[in-house]
Amino acid sequence: MKPNQAARILARSVASSAFVLAAMSAVPAAATTVAFQNVVGEWLLPVPGSTAVTYTGNPGANATVRWGVPSNNANAQSGYNFIGSNVGPLVVPPGGSSGVATIGTFQHVNFPINAGTSITGISLKFTADVLIDNVSVGERNFLYNFTHYETPNGDNPCADGGAQGAGVNVNGCADRVLMNFNSISETFMIGADKYTLDLAGFLVGGNPTTGFWTTENQINTASIQGKVNLYERAVSGGVPEPATWAMMIIGFGATGVMVRNNRRRILARA
Repeated sequence: MKPNQAARILARSVASSAFVLAAMSAVPAAATTVAFQNVVGEWLLPVPGSTAVTYTGNPGANATVRWGVPSNNANAQSGYNFIGSNVGPLVVPPGGSSGVATIGTFQHVNFPINAGTSITGISLKFTADVLIDNVSVGERNFLYNFTHYETPNGDNPCADGGAQGAGVNVNGCADRVLMNFNSISETFMIGADKYTLDLAGFLVGGNPTTGFWTTENQINTASIQGKVNLYERAVSGGVPEPATWAMMIIGFGATGVMVRNNRRRILARA
């Protein structure tokens, strides 16, 4: 074989390999579905810990917590309700996050209580069976923290900046509830990456919000919104996925066939 012929074969082989590798990189990885079933909520870790709280159906699909010395009704404590529901399936793109979905119903039972008898925070443990592409990977616990702000009812303006006796402050100044994800929540694997169920905020009257202002003397209801988020990405340079191995084998095989065919044509012309 002449040197220039060998050089042409090598150049074609390199070009063919580059084409195959480019085609492989253009093939998108498949999205994954994640669902959460048999949901149970549990209220725990009230702040301050010295505050007297009572629980009903805790843990359970309908978990409640109550606190405070009522200021005008012996049976009207303040408290939270959590009503769980199955979630998903949520579509999770490779290395990304799912869309936002409702992971449960939150209610603040807001009645006036005596000063100094309220909590300032509490945690909700969200427990569910996790299904990835309809296959169970076991039970996981996700912990969310709620910050509670019991406002002075007689202020004017109120803590939200609004006027006393109007809007959400119609029955006295509204209280506020904030929530956030706790980093000690458990994770689950999608491929080589770790994911978790994170919070996205409340949905109140169709409007997303991170802070939920609640009207006095009534039960205030909102949806708790969450999404599947990437928690920890796998270290790059790991072992290729089986589908990637298959594409590599096909690509290298195709390159070898082209090299052999080129060699035969050259030898036939020699």
